[in-house]
Amino acid sequence: MRAKLLPWIGIAFAAFFEADGNAAETVRAKNEPVATVPLFTEDFESGKIDPARWTEQVTGENTLAVQAERAAHGRFALRVHCTTPTSKTWAFIATNRVPEALRKHHFGRAYLFITPKLPTRHTILLHAGTPGFPFNRFQLTYVELKPTGDNEDYHFGGEIPLGRWFCLEWEFNDEPNRAAVWVDGQPAGDTGFVSKITGGSTNLVGGFTDFLFGFRLWGTPSESFDVYYDDIALDVKRIGPIEEKARTAPSP
Repeated sequence: MRAKLLPWIGIAFAAFFEADGNAAETVRAKNEPVATVPLFTEDFESGKIDPARWTEQVTGENTLAVQAERAAHGRFALRVHCTTPTSKTWAFIATNRVPEALRKHHFGRAYLFITPKLPTRHTILLHAGTPGFPFNRFQLTYVELKPTGDNEDYHFGGEIPLGRWFCLEWEFNDEPNRAAVWVDGQPAGDTGFVSKITGGSTNLVGGFTDFLFGFRLWGTPSESFDVYYDDIALDVKRIGPIEEKARTAPSP
């Protein structure tokens, strides 16, 4: 079962993009994953949200919890639960404890399980950007929420699987600003970004220092939903799907 991805994404992922198919294939060919240990990993096998590397940002009655009922690999995964009714709300784990090498250009990977579905409105699933959420700069589409809140360039397109684990990969570049996305190893989007105010297309984010995983919602959902995360990884090259034999403990 699949659902259309939503516009927005705010380093988000509520949206894949409409993209030139040939360009996406070119990027995929150039950035095939290499089997090495990523610079940053989190598989939640400690059985908890580690306060030494993550902070929790939650509004309302939404919840974050590491649980053992559903996991992509191993025993544990993160469950992010959105209650209903709720409006303009979020629940994220966040970290700025990442290597400096990821600041301007990085690749990411995470396994996700979404049930029963995402609401048909702006919904962000992951962020990478500057400090100060929710008023930071971020990308998957480029968004800057301050000072005016209108310096935004977002894109439509793609589909997101529902009711099963899938492998989401992304590439974010701040010089020039660009994002590419893969789902289960297949290209799902490739786009650049332009500031509506300045017309600029490079260094719009100002560096990827803060990473958040969970959801942010604009508007009220018709029903509650869950987003599960497992095997999060960040690196300077494309990471690719996990191989069970290659699993390692979380990086420092």
